[in-house]
Amino acid sequence: MSIATVDPELCNGCRLCLDTCPTDCFRLDTLVAERAEQPPCQVACPAGVDMRRYLYMVREGMIDEAIGVLQDCLPLASVTGRICPHPCETACARNDVDDAVNINSLERFVGDRWIAEKPAVARIVYTAKVAVVGAGPAGLACAYHLARMGYPVTVFDSMPEAGGMLKYGVPDFRLPRAVLTAQIDYFKAMGVQFRLNTPIGGAGTSLDDLAAQYQAVFIAVGAARSRKIDVAGKDLDGVLWGLEFLRDVNSDKPVSAAGKKVVVIGGGNVAMDAALTVNRLGASRVQMVCLESDDKMPAYAEEKRQALEEGVVIDPSWGPKRIVGRNGKVIGIELVRCVGTTDAAGRFAPTFDEGETKFVEADLVILSIGQEADLSFLPNSVRVTAARTIQVDALTLQTSRPGIFAGGDIASGSATVVEAIGAGKRAAISIDRHIKAQDLRAGRDVKPKRVMKPPKERIPHIPRQQTQSIAVAERSCNFAEVKCGFSDDTSRLEAQRCMTCGSRAIIAYPEDCQMCIFCERDCPTNAIYVSPDKKEVPLMAWR
Repeated sequence: MSIATVDPELCNGCRLCLDTCPTDCFRLDTLVAERAEQPPCQVACPAGVDMRRYLYMVREGMIDEAIGVLQDCLPLASVTGRICPHPCETACARNDVDDAVNINSLERFVGDRWIAEKPAVARIVYTAKVAVVGAGPAGLACAYHLARMGYPVTVFDSMPEAGGMLKYGVPDFRLPRAVLTAQIDYFKAMGVQFRLNTPIGGAGTSLDDLAAQYQAVFIAVGAARSRKIDVAGKDLDGVLWGLEFLRDVNSDKPVSAAGKKVVVIGGGNVAMDAALTVNRLGASRVQMVCLESDDKMPAYAEEKRQALEEGVVIDPSWGPKRIVGRNGKVIGIELVRCVGTTDAAGRFAPTFDEGETKFVEADLVILSIGQEADLSFLPNSVRVTAARTIQVDALTLQTSRPGIFAGGDIASGSATVVEAIGAGKRAAISIDRHIKAQDLRAGRDVKPKRVMKPPKERIPHIPRQQTQSIAVAERSCNFAEVKCGFSDDTSRLEAQRCMTCGSRAIIAYPEDCQMCIFCERDCPTNAIYVSPDKKEVPLMAWR
């Protein structure tokens, strides 16, 4: 006789039976296809990553299988494991027990193992060719998924190296160059073709040319230039723009900042990256100035903490009034107190108290107040919104011109890397359907069902394995990666904290059951029933 049943309606996947069974009779079903439920972390992820499955596999030491899960949905895991704002952790049900699972570091661990592998060349199944314009995260993700489907894909980009903002906008201390290069080399080895130094539009190849040569086109050029403001003094020597400054540094162009007093205008992530970068270039003082109050700054809290650790001064609720110069060079900036950033309808509309101003000395001013896309290459057949983004169908990402799709920042406005990756996958699905003359929308507007009762009862409190960083003293004047990765042991320890919300225990080896009834006795939801012939074994019998 052995275990009789595990009631799938009562079981919440808490894993207590797996952890306590002395003969290892149980396994966990992390798919539970018949219930069509997703854990809170997966629902929160713009790329729809199945954390429940791959974290369980990490826990079991099945790293190749964990890689297989990420290969289906997250082609840039080694990147997002470093720079994603991880909304999955905010949604993690473990927050109601102790602390969220450190999904971000586990993602990096699996992603780094993945790109160390040699990929199989994607088998070309179809003759229909696809062009991707833009080698940033959305374009790379779309190309990857299409290549896996069997399409010949060519990625066009105006820059000399692939990666888009990942290459030219994110500093090495957040995303090491070697990691991004390895990721892109993986795509190349799969068979994705890249045509770099090839801008679309102008005197070169036009979008109409691509549409004539390829069966589908995906536009993913991002928002790669700084939004300009008309502030007095903006043309002085010593005034730089955020994205262009970061592009120059990441392109190894000489940027003089040593010993200079620097003011960075802006409170977003690009401004933070600019401040931390110029600090590493030897600036004597770096001061950030933003319109928002301290608690409303749009930059990620993690980056803000890092900036403060490294000595960056953050001055909230101030705006630039004019940049002051002498003999054509910057000597400082006059600021005005900002008393509000939005109007009654919530629209961006900053207001200032002109009676409160101050002057800050500066040798260098970096303006980083947003970014925008260059739409000059678009033909009239591709419509543009009032917000200067490409108009797309929200579900399929098809533009006003059939066969041309768009995603990432150029369609959504400023978004995260993982949102761009999710858009790339959605575009790949649409392109596949378009080429096959299938309905682009069928079955795609169903919202996932969220696990409503994740396990909480009897879940032991286990300390979170925190992501370590190199010492502040070791970050000065170099671009070494700040965050440290997890070891094999640390990864397995942290993966054990995942509650695998919505999973179901299954009886994998009933013949090994000794009917000790620990599982039935300890199950917090009374989901397990052992044979009527059960006989409880004293608790110490297995110790």
